[in-house]
Parts: sequence; structure tokens; C-alpha cells
Amino acid sequence: MDWQRYRLQRRHFLSYLICGAILVAFVAATLWVYGKDIPSQQWWQEIRRALSLTQMKKRLEAVRLLQEAEREVNRENWAKAEALLRQAVETDPTSAEAWQLLLSLLVRQNRWDEAEALTEKIADRRAKIEALLLLADVAYMRRDWQKAEQLYQQVLKLDSNNATALNNYGYMLAELGERLDEAERMIRQALKHRPNEPAFLDSLGWVYYQRGNYKEAQKWIEKAVRSDPNDAELRYHLGMVYWRLGDKEKARKELMEALRLDPNHLKSREALWQLEQEEKEQEEGTIQA
Repeated sequence: MDWQRYRLQRRHFLSYLICGAILVAFVAATLWVYGKDIPSQQWWQEIRRALSLTQMKKRLEAVRLLQEAEREVNRENWAKAEALLRQAVETDPTSAEAWQLLLSLLVRQNRWDEAEALTEKIADRRAKIEALLLLADVAYMRRDWQKAEQLYQQVLKLDSNNATALNNYGYMLAELGERLDEAERMIRQALKHRPNEPAFLDSLGWVYYQRGNYKEAQKWIEKAVRSDPNDAELRYHLGMVYWRLGDKEKARKELMEALRLDPNHLKSREALWQLEQEEKEQEEGTIQA
């Protein structure tokens, strides 16, 4: 029993030492940060604010409101969902998720100007970046290239290393076949931050495709497909590359796989039809010859 008690006391003593060391490290870190530059001090103050009891309570309340809003969205009760989301962002203005869902709701109702005006009022930097990215991607899907470009540029002013904005902006330029050198620069910068991201690898491949350098495009897009074989857009891109390289069998296989993954992938359906038409014309030409 004495031996067990001694072991228990020793364990308690070690626990006190560890806790004491952590406390000393915390104090030392505080002193070190305050001895550094102003950005370091601001970062430390932000960490302390985020960990404060008041902020944690606000965050939990905002999460509760967000969850309720999501339920109302599923019920298509837009007015109730919007009211809950406005309450959530007022409770916790740093909730990027609540801001995004609120903006999505406004865009869904074609209240674009209101969504943009609301985004301008977001004070939290991270939440504002996520909101601007959302609007930029929506503008891109609507084929409003000028608005999308404007919004991507706003994101990059706030965070010049934002990998998503760099890639999406670069890919948009590649899709348009414009400013391909600038597109490549942005996508390569995005890849420095996320080197194995399939969408980024595909974007770089698509830049090469638009330049007519199909062998280099093949290298990057095949790598993207190996990382994410279930993405219809990637399979479509690979099919187009094979077609341009003259391997129609592989092209057809990739285009059909894209349609299997997404039966509504119109670009793959159109490309497959064009490929079949091209083959028919070649067969007819051979017969006539």
C-alpha cells in the first residue's frame, strides 16, 4: 500500500510539473508576442478574444441559429430562414458559414444587389473573403465574367495568397482563352499552397490545352483524374485532350465516363456527339475514296 501511495504521489507531482511548465510557456509566449511587432500583438489579441467565454457563448448561439435556419431552408421557408441567419450574423459576425448561407438565400431569390451590399458590411476579414468567393463563383456560373473577375480581385486584395481565388480566377481566364500567361501564374501560385489539389492540377492542364500544348495538358489532367476519378468535369477535360491527340477510343471512353458520373454534363454529351459525327464523316470519306 505504501508503495502504491508513493507511486500515486509521484504521478501527481509529475502532473503538477507539466501543468506548471505549460503555464510558464503560456506566460512566456504572451511576453514574447508583446515584444514583437504590432501584427503579432493583434494576432495574439484575436486568439485571446476567440477563446474568451463571452465569444464562445456567442459562437454557440450562432451555431444553434444556423442549424435552425438550415432546417427552415430544407422546408423552403425562406423568410424564417433569412430571419434566423440575420440573427446569427448579428450574434457572431465572424460566422462565415452563416454569412454564406444568408447570401446564398438572397442570390437564390435573385436579390443580387442586396447580397453584394450586405457583403460590403461584413467586418470580419475571413468571413468577408468567404462571402466574396461565394458571390464570385455564382457570377462565374451565371457567365457574368466581368462581375466574377471583379469579385475575385476583391478577394485577392484581402488575401493575395488565397488558393481558391487564384485557381478559380485563373481557370475562368483559361476557359475564356484569355490572358493565359496570367492564368498560369495564378494557378501555379495556388498549387504552391495546395500542390495535390485535383481541381488546381486540372486548371493548369486546361491552360496548356487552350494553348494547344496537348501533351503537357495530358500530363497535368491525368494526374488530376488519378487523384479524383469521380469528377465528371475532369473526365471531360481528359477526353478532350485525348481527342486532340488523336486517340478517339480513349476520348470516347472518358466522355462516356463523364456522362456516367453526371448524366446532365452537357459539354460531354455535345463533345461525344461531335466525335461521333467526325468519325462518320471520315468513314464516308474513306468509302467514297
